[in-house]
Amino acid sequence: MLPLLLSTMLIAGQAPTPAPTPAERWPLMESLQGTYPGWLLDGNGLRVSGWAEGSFTTGSGGPTHLPMGLNYRNDEPLLQQFWVRFERPVQTSATTPTFGFRLDTFVGTDARFTIARGLFDSQLRSNEGGPANYAVDPIQFYGEAYLPQVGRGLDIKVGRFFCQFGAETTDAISTPLASRSYNFVYDPFTHTGLLATQKVDDAWSFQAGLVTGSDVFIDSGITPTFIGSVKWAPPTSRHSVLLATVVGSGQYYQPTALNQPQILDLVYICKFTDRLTYTLDALGARQDHVTNLGSVYWYAMDHYLTQTFSPRLSATVRLELFHDFQGQRTGYRGLYTAATLGLTYKPRPWLWFRPEVRYDVNDESRPFSGHHDLATAAMEVLVRW
Repeated sequence: MLPLLLSTMLIAGQAPTPAPTPAERWPLMESLQGTYPGWLLDGNGLRVSGWAEGSFTTGSGGPTHLPMGLNYRNDEPLLQQFWVRFERPVQTSATTPTFGFRLDTFVGTDARFTIARGLFDSQLRSNEGGPANYAVDPIQFYGEAYLPQVGRGLDIKVGRFFCQFGAETTDAISTPLASRSYNFVYDPFTHTGLLATQKVDDAWSFQAGLVTGSDVFIDSGITPTFIGSVKWAPPTSRHSVLLATVVGSGQYYQPTALNQPQILDLVYICKFTDRLTYTLDALGARQDHVTNLGSVYWYAMDHYLTQTFSPRLSATVRLELFHDFQGQRTGYRGLYTAATLGLTYKPRPWLWFRPEVRYDVNDESRPFSGHHDLATAAMEVLVRW
């Protein structure tokens, strides 16, 4: 589908899309400016970009800090993501339909968490039966159409795409801290199927989609799953709300150990000032017929406070609660409480340093190499290209 879509855009005479603004151009596209490949990309509205994310984490645990993630290995340099993004964004300012696509692929240690069932998932068993330390994940590939005449704009995606809920993201450039919350690590990363986003007015938009399941590309236990959301974000308001859901069978498929959770997630954002922002991410989820456990439940409540000091420097505090009642998500039952403080320093727009300190506690179980608690310090370096 994507090659046909791409060849149609390049050959069939669709008007070229305006080139991205200078602020959106990263070193690779800048280096190609004035060359034939650069002219070919810009003339057809295409972009190539990416980043490398490396980290080093030390802590009080053993060889790994699991179930913390995604920087889960102790005293070991990690290449978490070497990411390549090739895309043709749709033009939401157009008055006629526009078509695009996105291809995201990365190699790194994060892939052991994000690989979807049935899509190169043999890598999860290639290291003496366990996940490979480094793996490849084609994490997003979708075609996209934007229809401005439908309501205030209808966007349709077909393929594999990021989940449409939560305050954190898989791509390192869009998430606030070096480490991720339990809420993010132990809930779905991607869906595969169809997703429609309808803008009703400047404040309201709705999403509805039909997918193969959560973190599933293909599996014998697949049941159709609905994903949807409603978002209220007035352009003149300091407040926004996103309520999202994942509704499928809610049944754990025992023959292939396939998780099919039902999820309800709320994200509330308040911009106290232009430089101080608070975010709440609250989630509740359940799943039935889990082997030896029956029905399982988990909830999360994450609080983020971000202060921007300058275009180069910002700080984020994250306080999180994650209750894994039966231990089915993390492997250890109980209430996880974690506090994280991190900085983002950008001496250049393409070079980021993100140091952080973090403390995790689970009084009910001993998930951290036989201990109730874990203290970590991490440094992440991110280079965009």
